[in-house]
Amino acid sequence: MRLPLILGTGVLTTGVLLMGGLVATALAPLPVVNVDAMELDGASMLSTPVPEVSPHPHLVVRVSRPLKSGDWQVVMDGRVVTLSTTTTGTVLSLALPGPMSLGSRHTVQLAAGAMHIKAAFTIVPPLTAAVDMHLYHVQADAPVSVAATIRFSRAVADRARAQEQLRMTGHPTISWSDSRTVELISTGFKGLDQVNVTVDAGIQAADGTWSRTGASAQLAVPSTLTRVLPGRMVQMYYVNTDDGRASLLAHLNQIDVLSPAWYDANADGSITGYARRDVIDAAHSGGVAIIPLVVNKDVDPDVAHAILADPARRAALARNLVNEAKTYGYAGFQLDFEQVPWTDRDLLTALVQDCANALHPAGLNLSIAVIPRLPGDAAASGTLLDYFHQWSGAYDFAGLAKAADFLSFMTYDEHNGVTPPGPVSGTPWMRAALEFSLQGVPPEKATIGLPTYYHDWTGIGRLTSSSYADAMILAQAHGATPAFDPTEEEMHFGYDAYGVHHELWIQSTDTLRRKLPLMYEYGLKGISVWRLGFEDPSFWTLIPPRR
Repeated sequence: MRLPLILGTGVLTTGVLLMGGLVATALAPLPVVNVDAMELDGASMLSTPVPEVSPHPHLVVRVSRPLKSGDWQVVMDGRVVTLSTTTTGTVLSLALPGPMSLGSRHTVQLAAGAMHIKAAFTIVPPLTAAVDMHLYHVQADAPVSVAATIRFSRAVADRARAQEQLRMTGHPTISWSDSRTVELISTGFKGLDQVNVTVDAGIQAADGTWSRTGASAQLAVPSTLTRVLPGRMVQMYYVNTDDGRASLLAHLNQIDVLSPAWYDANADGSITGYARRDVIDAAHSGGVAIIPLVVNKDVDPDVAHAILADPARRAALARNLVNEAKTYGYAGFQLDFEQVPWTDRDLLTALVQDCANALHPAGLNLSIAVIPRLPGDAAASGTLLDYFHQWSGAYDFAGLAKAADFLSFMTYDEHNGVTPPGPVSGTPWMRAALEFSLQGVPPEKATIGLPTYYHDWTGIGRLTSSSYADAMILAQAHGATPAFDPTEEEMHFGYDAYGVHHELWIQSTDTLRRKLPLMYEYGLKGISVWRLGFEDPSFWTLIPPRR
């Protein structure tokens, strides 16, 4: 749009020009100077609607003829804006005083000679972009895919034009979830590759403003996806059995955290248990941190509620955990409260907060074992809804993560005592459970649970469990050949004993190896394994030495 600016002296005639809220007063005589553009942050002030600009808006005015510095005057909200004494020519470019408050409305008046142009604007943040990158649906022994999500602070004006200013290593596919969110997926990477995403500045928002700065992110593909590299935590659960002790002593240098199942929390907030001094000494001599489990006694929901519902008992439990940790040199404790009714969810979060407030000042770690969920669990029916009400519904994952140092997700028992036979931890189920349950949880504060045991069904509600070695003994004794399920990535076989048919599902080293990429895909802290002594002996080839 070109507006006439009349400069000079003589008889004045006055007129009113209305253009989208713009009021211009024109002088009649002599040379005409046209206003070619008047923009704030790239948004025209000569059109409707009122432009929305950044808290530090930049004004640019272009006219058709050169003007001297004294011919320009800018007034904002009734106050004259100081101009450079060297301001001459056809372009006036200056930053208006700021920062201005978000949501505030202002006016700017341009004067050149006897011409006055007045226009309004409002303040919004400049358009920005945030880039998040992660591995995408990775699989063992396959090229690696990387996904990037770019979220703009507001809707962009033109997706196609904005897309031209996005770059990602490789040959990404690009799709828009909405006018603010774009997904990029690039594949074909291998270990140690660097993948970059760049968002250029100068993308226009739908409100007419522009991005002033770019954004970028980089992701390094791990050197391997099928081993738990040092820097990722290996937490091993332990019970007082001969096989557990033998495995511990044989693999001390491959364990970061030992979590013995030694302690019960009683209804009054006291703790009882049996700490094995030989295990403690062996772990400490091997440089292994000890973070024991503390379970609501007998996994009794009434015991849990008695503690959770009473602030004094919560405080007593927290004090007792601190005292016990100091007595035996533990690095902290992990709460393992299970079969807690979903109605006690907020109380369980309060317990974790109270324990964190006691353990953290003492230099101790606090974590909690949690049962993951899937979308729709809260609206399920039958046994699935019962399971939500009585087991999995008690965990406010995001709230717990704010207080605890980390959450150990028990991504096992997909099929259990209340279900028909099926995988203990099928890969599709594990991915879906993590996808849903990690919402609001920083990934570096979560571990993925890995089972080393089998489940053996003779019917719903009739279930036995034991070690990998015992599963192989059963297969050999009954002439069964374990089969690999490529979808679930788990081993299974059936056999008949004493006239009863059995269905058995078990993890092997190979199946666990195929699940480890999930840890890298979601950027998790590490693994939590139930339990020492149950594992396939070659499992330890997946764990490089930690020290």
